[in-house]
Amino acid sequence: MRTLNQLKSGDSGEIVKISCPHTLLFRMNALGIRIGQKVEVLRNGWFRPLHIRVSTTEMFIRKKDAKNIWIDV
Repeated sequence: MRTLNQLKSGDSGEIVKISCPHTLLFRMNALGIRIGQKVEVLRNGWFRPLHIRVSTTEMFIRKKDAKNIWIDV
């Protein structure tokens, strides 16, 4: 298991754990970031947010938030 921010461009996996405050958890659920969902990293640059695809939705997520999402690759 690795956190989402540790994945490289092109890597994908399944979300197995989200450890964050409830307010952030509600925001992630609203965006479709939930346990059991497949996530793919489209771009992971040094000083940029992560560009990810969850299901059929593409979005950007801050790296500090991505550290709270555990992925099984």
